[in-house]
Amino acid sequence: MNEDTGPDRRSLAIGYVPGVQPDKWLTRWRERNPDVPISARRSGDPRSALARVAGDVGFDVIFLREPDAAPRSSPPGLLRVPLYTETMAVLAEKDHELAAFDMVAMADLKGEPWLDPVDAITASPDEVSAAVDLVAAGVGLLVLPLPYARSLSRRDVVVRPIDGV
Repeated sequence: MNEDTGPDRRSLAIGYVPGVQPDKWLTRWRERNPDVPISARRSGDPRSALARVAGDVGFDVIFLREPDAAPRSSPPGLLRVPLYTETMAVLAEKDHELAAFDMVAMADLKGEPWLDPVDAITASPDEVSAAVDLVAAGVGLLVLPLPYARSLSRRDVVVRPIDGV
């Protein structure tokens, strides 16, 4: 980040939570604003991401997940812009039968053992990683946003998009 923290600062510091892939947005920024440096850093704890913007301690912009029902208002001094809705995915051990499909429907997963849900919005990376460890051990299936699930790529886990969720 630029050490000049005055109002004439000409740089942009981007933060993002685990599983968010800001590369498209960073590329567009660099194409449109080649004279304004940009930096990006992952914020490991989604719970503190907004505080780091609101508290002026690191990020000018943060990419994060919100529940569908989140209010579209924002704290004073901040602007909230919904960008897209993520596709959800199911994770299973590598030898699970869903590995044979490109996409699955929730109805196809009826009767399967499920892990307790992990909230991808508030869970720490360690909590999500622990849940994926249980998936790999064959304890049960887990649902996460597809980009987050893909970012956790492991040989012992398969990830398949869920149709209609």
